[in-house]
Amino acid sequence: MSASLPQMEEQEDEYSTIKSIRNGPTLCEECKSNPSKYKCPGCSIASCSLPCVKSHKARTGCSGVRNQTQFVPLSQFDDNTLLSDYNLLKEMKRVSESARRMRTKLHMHTYFKLPYHLKSLRSAAWIRRTKLMFLPNGMSKREKNQSRYDQRKKFISWTIEWRFHSTDVVLHDHGVNENTNFGSILESHLKPGPWNHKLRQFCEDQLENLKLFIRKYPKGPKSPFKELDMKAPIRQQLANVDILEFPVVFVFLQSHKINFEVIKDANPMIQEPPHNDNEVNQSLEGVSFREEEIEDDNGSADPQVFDLMKDMEASSSTQMITQNESFEQEP
Repeated sequence: MSASLPQMEEQEDEYSTIKSIRNGPTLCEECKSNPSKYKCPGCSIASCSLPCVKSHKARTGCSGVRNQTQFVPLSQFDDNTLLSDYNLLKEMKRVSESARRMRTKLHMHTYFKLPYHLKSLRSAAWIRRTKLMFLPNGMSKREKNQSRYDQRKKFISWTIEWRFHSTDVVLHDHGVNENTNFGSILESHLKPGPWNHKLRQFCEDQLENLKLFIRKYPKGPKSPFKELDMKAPIRQQLANVDILEFPVVFVFLQSHKINFEVIKDANPMIQEPPHNDNEVNQSLEGVSFREEEIEDDNGSADPQVFDLMKDMEASSSTQMITQNESFEQEP
């Protein structure tokens, strides 16, 4: 078997787009005049010269490479087909081992082996009702992400990507405090510029007229969008949103057509004003409370509940009855 492999390799050239035919002379299927010398590995068309090969590829769009995964009947299975399958398996093994070495070289972390700063960032986002997901090391979006969670000051500094509709402008902001709002960050990018500025139409419009959207879920082309409030804190706006690495905000003008589904926040976070102690005390005036006392009975294991207000009412009624009787006995 080992002695026949070199002969088989000579019969089939894996890196050539043409192959010699030894089954006898046939006419070229391209020019129809000269005897054919070659056979296309991709579509098996016979040709006579290099110009005919190029003309055949330009006419049919054939790549000239044989499809190694094409089904071959058992009656047509020969040594060349066996060698081709063997080379295909070796190539697949080489690519697999190369990918494994590259993965080790990049020190890629799995879902359960995230670095500490990413674990703390994900936990802090989860507390804020934001699902944060990460890509493997080596991905471009992963390299751009500089979001961090400050353990001492207890806040998240986000990396935010801005995409302006109908333009190819993509901007990034790093270290954005979650307690700020999108409007203050966007305003720094929309300062007046030259007449040919790519964001001129956004700069000329009022900041309040712009519309901001973020994907509700990062996966799927038909994922709905959530409209953002430009004046609300970023921490509140990212609640109930799935984020891949960092938030990506899409900026629209009022004149732009919105051709995607927009979901309003069903459970907005409303901050209640703090209550003063005087207001609380005043609200409690005139409200009757029922006091209860729980005592353990020695004869039973179940506790008994005694209504103290009921005992006080009973005692007061008894005193009134005794006072009435005393008044009646007086002459």
